Parts: sequence; structure tokens; C-alpha cells
Amino acid sequence: MRLPSSGRAPLAHRLVALAGSLFLAAVLLVAQAPAASAANTVTDLGVAADRGGDVVGHSGKIFVAADDRIVVTTSDGTLIGTISGLSGAVALSVADNGRKVYAALRDSHEVIEIDIATLTITKRIDLTAYPCPSTLAQSYERLWVGYGCGQAGEGGVVALELWRPTPTLVPVGSGTTRPPLVAVAGSTLVAGEPGAGPASIRVYDVSATPATPRGEIHADTSLRDLALADYGSAALSALADTDRFDAWDTTTNAKTRAYDSGELSEHGLPTAVAASPNGAYVVGGWNSSAGDAAELVVYDPATAEVIYSADHQGKALVAGSIAFYGVLTYAVLKEPDTGRMHLWRLPHSPYHASTLTMTAPSEATALKQLTFSGRLTLSTGALPGVQTLELYRWLPDGTSRPFQEVTTEADGTYRFTDTAPKWGSYEYRLYWPGNSWFRGSGASAIVEVGLYQPVLRVTGPTAGAVGERLEFNGTFAADGITFPHTIVTVVRNVSSPDGTTSKALAKMTAAADGSFIFADTPTTAGKHTYVIQLVGNSTIEPAKTTHVVVVSQPSV
Repeated sequence: MRLPSSGRAPLAHRLVALAGSLFLAAVLLVAQAPAASAANTVTDLGVAADRGGDVVGHSGKIFVAADDRIVVTTSDGTLIGTISGLSGAVALSVADNGRKVYAALRDSHEVIEIDIATLTITKRIDLTAYPCPSTLAQSYERLWVGYGCGQAGEGGVVALELWRPTPTLVPVGSGTTRPPLVAVAGSTLVAGEPGAGPASIRVYDVSATPATPRGEIHADTSLRDLALADYGSAALSALADTDRFDAWDTTTNAKTRAYDSGELSEHGLPTAVAASPNGAYVVGGWNSSAGDAAELVVYDPATAEVIYSADHQGKALVAGSIAFYGVLTYAVLKEPDTGRMHLWRLPHSPYHASTLTMTAPSEATALKQLTFSGRLTLSTGALPGVQTLELYRWLPDGTSRPFQEVTTEADGTYRFTDTAPKWGSYEYRLYWPGNSWFRGSGASAIVEVGLYQPVLRVTGPTAGAVGERLEFNGTFAADGITFPHTIVTVVRNVSSPDGTTSKALAKMTAAADGSFIFADTPTTAGKHTYVIQLVGNSTIEPAKTTHVVVVSQPSV
């Protein structure tokens, strides 16, 4: 039984709430994260069973029901251990926030509680009054059990209130022959008897106890699997003798969408269906008519477009065995002749990779424009179209620069510029968040920026007379650059027959364009050498130049 998407806020609202705290961390890690495998994997569980095959995941562990035992593996399928000595373990459930896994034991008419950490059985719940429990659905501390041993009219659904020391059993529906398939999400519970045709799926409001019937969904053929999507607003059915999975509105009970309505021979027989807890995917499972090949297909829930598919030869998919754990999707396969079980794991979602490259300048100078370029490519070879990239930048002192968005061309190429305000190491990290089809990717670069090297020039008269005002203009050869607060000093050296004198003449702040002016009125004749010095700082290298004026006595 797949993990329920309990009554949580819609995905978009939760992502907005989490973005501030999680997104920057993702950006910081993406460049170092190892590339995930793009292949699906199949792991032999080392056990054969006629019944079972249900799978759930929690706390880094995957649990698979296998009739007389439950097999426990790591998320990559490595065996951790088994919970043995069971009698008809056919269904499993776990809550998103839970620490216990629950298992339905069909033959001993009970539900057991298993501690996830220790793998020990911590509670046994007697269901003798509701025999042959075979299906489970869970939302927080409530568990719904589909029961029935095969006698007409004696099967149905019962709810267990797990928060009580001795769980209360509350009947929800009855009158079936086989144990109903059950699914819960939000305040909606659906239940349908498998194999009975035409199928009738009952819809309940479970926001209060006892559950309130809301109506029935009627299909033309018998039910193989049942799930809920979109926080309970849509029911998903896998029906016999069809070439699709159907979505049904649980308010109007009308069919709203079909997934994969192509030819039957394309995929085979619909066997299992599930919706990811975050609402991003619908996953359908197919078996060949001969039962010797299986396929999992991932759909866009809104458009029914195929996002990803994987097939496996020589084994059959266990009905209803699709489950989600984090970004991973699991199912269980069986060998047709031996019943030997295998854990099937799809690559983590999104299912295709992307690559983002960034070429940084080989040389960089403070205050001069830097140009970066690169490309976003998709592993399928398709052009990405116009995409928005997110650029994060850090100054040498570790503070961040304003956030910037970069837009690619349709072929994925991009270009952006930046201007470093001072010397030091600058870090640039570019990130594409990805989408339902492709995993996000990032690129980073560290650019060593050197000091701006000014060319200091001063123009003015080269001859003058005592008492005449001399005016000078200076510049750093700014090239259109805007400079920070910069100091210029002027010292005047006068050489005459009487010797040499020196005087600090001016200390001024240059204009933002690197220009400055100063003036002097000589009081003595002689060679006046003006020493102009640009004081260096964290942006600009120091610079020095001179300007000579021959000053004579005024003519009579």
C-alpha cells in the first residue's frame, strides 16, 4: 500500500513556505552533489511467496510483505533483516510522521505494529471480528483495514484508532466478498472490491468518526488497484480489460482524465496505480498479457503526458505494489514460475538529468565588466527552451551580492555580466531548479579579481609667471568606469638658484568618473614640479605622475 498524502497543505503552498530555508542550501550543495544514477534497479529479495508484495518506506528502510515474513532493506535494496514467523503478511502501511509500520496478517486475523528502529513487534491488534485483513491505508493515527475471507457479504472496511492503548474498531462499510482495496488522503477515503465487475468505488468523508458516505464511483469493469491523488480530490483506478488508468472526481464521482489511452498492446494490462505524496506524479504499472514482462510509467498528473518509463523482462509486477519514499519510487516484481520477489526501484525523481556549464573570465580586474557564458543541456537531447537560471554571488568578505536571474536562449545558452567592486576572490553559483521531467543542476566558478590599474594623466600649462593662477585637470583614464571614493594628493617642488622647496599643495577626492582639478598661484620663479599621487585602496592600485611648469618673473 502506497504512502498516503495526508491532510497537508497543497504542494505549492508548502514549497513557498520552505523556499527561504531550504533553497539556498540546495544551491550551495548542488555543485558538489554526486550525479545520481539514471537507471532503474531490480534487487533479488531472496524470498519466494505466493502472497504479499506490498511495500512501504520510512526512516531509511524499505519493508516488503512476503507472506510468512517481512523483508527489510535499505533504500538501495541492501538486505537489513527479516521479521519472520508471520501468518499471511499481505499488506503494509506507515504514516509520514510515524515510527511504526503496520502489517495485516490475513491468516491470524490481526494487525501487528512494528517498531521501525528495532524491527520488533510492539503490538498485536485482534481482528477476529473482522477476519482475513488484507489491505491497509493509513493517515496519521488512524488505520483503515479491508477484510474478508471470501464469503459473500462478509467483507468490508474497519477503521482502527491507533492512538488508543487498545485500538477502537469502527466499521466503515461491509457487504463485500473480497477484502476491499482502500486508500486515504486528506479527509477522503475510497474503498472498492477487487475483481467484482462492474466496479463500484465507495467514497467516504473521514474528517470525523464514524465515516460519512459521500457517494459511489461506477466503472464498466472490475477493479485491480485503487489510489487517491491531489489530496483526496481525485481517485485513481486500474481497471481490468482497459488500456488506461482513470482519474475520478471524488466530489462529483465523474471521470475526469485517462492516463495512457493508447493501444492495449503498447503497455499490456493495467496492474497498479499510485500518486506521489507531493502531487507531482501519477505512476502506473503494467504487466504483459503473458505475465512475463512489466512496465512502470510516470505521468504528469495534469496533462497525462508520459514523463518517464521503465520496463523489465522475465517478471510480473505485483498488483498494488507501487510505493514512494522521498524522491524514490518502488514496486515489487515476482518471477512467474517460482514466486521469487524482487524490489524494483526507479531513479530518483525528477527522472532525467540536466547539466549546467559556466565559463568564467580567465583574467579579471576590479571595476571592469566580467562576462560569463555557458549552457543548460538536457540528458534526453531535447532543447530546454527559454529557462530562468538563478545566480548567487559572494564578495571576498563573504557577504552576498544582490540576487539575479539569468535567462537562457531556446537552445540553453546564456550570457551574463558582472562588475567586481574591489579585488579578491569572488564566487559565482548558478542554479537551474529543474522541473517534473528533469533534475536541477548547478555550476560554480571562483574568479580572482585584481586591483584596477589606473593610468594617471594631468594636463595644464607648462609655463607661467609669478602671481599668475595655474589650473590643472587630471584623470585616471576611467574608460566610463564609476569609481568609489578615491583620494588624490598634490605636492609642489620648486627648484631655483636659491635651492629647492617642497609644499603639500592639495588633498582632494576625485569625482566618480576619475576626474579631478587643482590650481596653484606661484610666488617665486623657478622650475615648479607638481607631483600628483593617486592613493591606492582595495579597488585601485596607487599611481603617480608629475607635471612641470617653468615659472618666470612677470615682464615689466
